Amino acid sequence: MPAGVARLLGGRFTVLTCALVLLATAGTTIQDKAAREIAVGLAFSVLLVFAMLTVGQQLRIATVALALPTLVSHWLLRHLELPALRYVDFALTTVFLAFLTLVIMITVFRDQSVTADTIVGAVCVYLLIGVTWGTAYALLALAVPDSLSVSPALARVGHWGEPTSPFTPLLLYYSFTTLSTIGYGDVTPLSTGARAVSVLEGLTGQIYLAVLVARLVGLHIARASRP
Repeated sequence: MPAGVARLLGGRFTVLTCALVLLATAGTTIQDKAAREIAVGLAFSVLLVFAMLTVGQQLRIATVALALPTLVSHWLLRHLELPALRYVDFALTTVFLAFLTLVIMITVFRDQSVTADTIVGAVCVYLLIGVTWGTAYALLALAVPDSLSVSPALARVGHWGEPTSPFTPLLLYYSFTTLSTIGYGDVTPLSTGARAVSVLEGLTGQIYLAVLVARLVGLHIARASRP
């Protein structure tokens, strides 16, 4: 195996990024509910485990303290249909993913050279932003059922209803279309909170990409100018 490929596969963020890709694609494309929940649950479990292994020693205790109850509540929700547990799971998942996003983002921006691992970390952060906002929309839709309006055709093919998982297919789809500012218009935020969250996600995506590109270009120029 080439040395560059081996370094990439053994990078800090490779497994996390692969788990996020699986989670996002499985959560939005698998039609069968049981198969989707299994795939998403496994991907999320891998994400939680490797998040605890990836973070630095200083943040490991905080990461474990957030990851373990999130993991337990996520799998309990598959067997216990309790409304209170659903709120707890959605909230814990959103908080943990937001925390992990900030930790990896800071780590990526602290790198003093542009490597393949840095690029993978930057992609990992972008995927985390999309998934995190998706779980936030699920929590919002659970608390305020009429906060989002889904077009009849999309609601029919997407089996739209009250979110039963923080990784709700249509809300992940809406999150990534908002993050990338595509905005097809088939999901519309109605409540003030939903509109505010949607605007914040759109701004977050654009600001992140602008700052990331500026940072990577700056590091590249600094490296090229060294004797």
